Amino acid sequence: MATKLGQLLIEANLITEEQLKEAMEIQKRQGGRLGSNLVKLGYITEEKLVSFLSKFWGVPAVNLSEYKVDPSLLKLIPVEIARKYIIFPVARVGSTLTLAMADPSNIFVIDDVKFMTGYNVEPVVASESSILNAISTYYSNSKGLTESFKLKETGSIQLKDYTFKDSDFDADEMRLGEEEGSL
Repeated sequence: MATKLGQLLIEANLITEEQLKEAMEIQKRQGGRLGSNLVKLGYITEEKLVSFLSKFWGVPAVNLSEYKVDPSLLKLIPVEIARKYIIFPVARVGSTLTLAMADPSNIFVIDDVKFMTGYNVEPVVASESSILNAISTYYSNSKGLTESFKLKETGSIQLKDYTFKDSDFDADEMRLGEEEGSL
């Protein structure tokens, strides 16, 4: 896909062959998406890239900074999944969830989100940086349980005001603990 995308960007006169080669070399060494590497190198703006990808994939482009996100949408997709796939829930109408994606052609992500949420997924394209910024902004403002505990010497738990952060818990450790009977 990266080579095909790169060739299409060249054909559209948005980048040169040399710029594509340099971005692909960085992608081999450091990873990341081809488009993001082209933006980081200053060869194309995020706006031009998103506009091109919107036309290329035939999906609408969105500017996440213009959206007021319903906090209930954030409960549908865990922050870890949003970061891993670079996705962000934008809207829900009926049984359809509109999902901003850096790569709306990724059928596997769309299927995972559909399975996880039970909603049909309508992808839209947004820049990787705007999605990551939205994740940081919205999830950090909505996450956290406001319960706390103090373990007494007797082994009982007394609730007290405390905020758990996402980093306080490791889901894999909790599952392992459940399996071992320690939770």
